[in-house]
Amino acid sequence: MTTKQSAGGTARAAKLTPAERSKIAKNAARARWKPELAGIMPEASSQGVLQIGEIGIDCYVLKDQRRLIHKRAMARALGLKSEGGNAFIKTLSGKTLGSRIPANVREKIENHIVFKPLSGDPAHGYEAAVLIDLCDALIDARDQLLPSQKFLARQAEILIRSAAKVGIVALIDEATGFIADKRQDEYRHIWQECIREEARKWENAEFPDDLFEVFYNVYGLKRLNPDSTKHPKFFSKLIRKYIYQPLLNSNGAILEQLEEKNPVVYANGGRRYKLFQFLSDEIGLPAVKAQIWQVVGIARGAKSKAQLETRFYESFPEARPNRPAAIKDLFDA
Repeated sequence: MTTKQSAGGTARAAKLTPAERSKIAKNAARARWKPELAGIMPEASSQGVLQIGEIGIDCYVLKDQRRLIHKRAMARALGLKSEGGNAFIKTLSGKTLGSRIPANVREKIENHIVFKPLSGDPAHGYEAAVLIDLCDALIDARDQLLPSQKFLARQAEILIRSAAKVGIVALIDEATGFIADKRQDEYRHIWQECIREEARKWENAEFPDDLFEVFYNVYGLKRLNPDSTKHPKFFSKLIRKYIYQPLLNSNGAILEQLEEKNPVVYANGGRRYKLFQFLSDEIGLPAVKAQIWQVVGIARGAKSKAQLETRFYESFPEARPNRPAAIKDLFDA
């Protein structure tokens, strides 16, 4: 639907000269690709070396989840003799080669991302897709390149083919859940330290009244007796969903271990112990308490169960079900 604002913006854009539009586009690109101009420097949350064929490419994942390749790694990937970032820019900006690279790709190359790696000085990099876009451009320009530049097209083709092989393996890993399994292995020792072998002696309930109060409010239920410790039965499902399922980013692994130690033994679905009775004092209980208060904070600002779910999955995206439509609403169970 066309609004007055969008119509006005279209009209203003139509009055701009090509030079003015180009300047606006460049400023927009700089705002995106050079966040340091706004006083913000993206930070890496992890880094490593991506092996494509015989080439090792320095790569990073930023805290905002962008995937980057270091500028010097781009030069190395293309087989440039000098691996420095300046050589990379100089080669691609030459008269012959520069004119063969599409404007949108050239714009990204000219506006690298300045970011902070896990250690050392700030570095320059590009989003990973830029390498693929550049390789496509070099392959398309193969016949127009100078003899001294032909190696770039050959190297680009090697990269594209090798990346395709790596990519299909990654897609299979994701489709089969293999990546999730690997991550689960990395956290397994933490999760095991979170759980006790035996149930602790009965103590006061670990769940504060604030948690139940927000459940009553979000689900529009009237609490008949505020002093009672008995709550609707489906609240136990909410606790499993919001507290135990995402605990320590385990995506349900801790919950599975707790259920193994404390299986259902009664006909009504009850268990001999409370799940929290198997949590360790050092890791398990502090983690569940922190999770409780995070959920309470999220729920206090929610006006409905749908809004609670939305805000919860924004804070804990790894807890989101793979097929939300197939998951029955707990309140309707």
